[in-house]
Amino acid sequence: MYRLTFILIFCGVFTLMHAKSPHGDKLTLECATCHTTDDWKKIKENGFNHNKTHFPLTGQHKAIGCKQCHSTLQFEDAKSDCNSCHTDMHQGTTGRDCARCHTTKSWIIPNTRTLHQQAGFPLKGAHATADCNRCHTSASKLRFENIRTDCFACHKDKYYATAGKPFDHKVLGFDTDCARCHTMSGMNWNSIGKGFDHSYFPLTGGHNINCNDCHKGGDFRKRLSTDCFSCHSSKKGVAIAVLPVHATKYAKFSCNECHTAKSWNNVSFKQHDAWGKIYSGKHKGKWDKCTDCHNNDAAYVANCRKCHNFSSGRLP
Repeated sequence: MYRLTFILIFCGVFTLMHAKSPHGDKLTLECATCHTTDDWKKIKENGFNHNKTHFPLTGQHKAIGCKQCHSTLQFEDAKSDCNSCHTDMHQGTTGRDCARCHTTKSWIIPNTRTLHQQAGFPLKGAHATADCNRCHTSASKLRFENIRTDCFACHKDKYYATAGKPFDHKVLGFDTDCARCHTMSGMNWNSIGKGFDHSYFPLTGGHNINCNDCHKGGDFRKRLSTDCFSCHSSKKGVAIAVLPVHATKYAKFSCNECHTAKSWNNVSFKQHDAWGKIYSGKHKGKWDKCTDCHNNDAAYVANCRKCHNFSSGRLP
């Protein structure tokens, strides 16, 4: 009797020791880590800590059952890349790194603008409110092939729509690099950029203004004069009222020989040193404005007595 009992116990232990685990031979965890003695199919809620593996459970992954990922129950078979479980709805057009756009919380993309910035095409101005499918056209509306980022690729109809107008782009020889004149930060084509090569007449200082301020009605076909007086003739009366010499001696000089584009009050007349040194020598830094030395009248004679007292017989 004792011998029979021993044999039965030995066989039971031997069977348990050599029973094949459904999890394969590589799993070294104790069964009790995940299972209970009540039912093998009942898994402890906080038994195995998945966050200590190379694939922490975050977001929606925390709410699913183990077998949805570990269908074979041999845990080493499960892959960690998204495409092994999830169908690529973009059909490879955005690459295989789903985490670049999506998170485990939701498939909804919360940072589209940031992603566009990283891709080299920031969503500014009217592009920030545009429907994605207007640019990314596909039958499924989920394919995002690489598309051209030059303006003309999408807006060539706007370029040709200028035909017959004062700003006919083709007639005027405007190239198709829209960003040379227009800016993406605006909400319409009237938002003018600063990329156009206007070096033959630098747009600096007070000239850094809207194109239509000089090109009236947006007519770029008429070549404008670069002479200051052609735009600023109304300033002559004001100038004569302030300095009457503008009607006499100054009349032979062009405006830019004294003034700069920065301001009408920013005056410099370096030629003066040819017949009387005021930018060098002893007079340098001794005056602030022309009328410190000249009488403010049409004759504009230099009056040295404004500074010098000749009665003493000595110059200061």
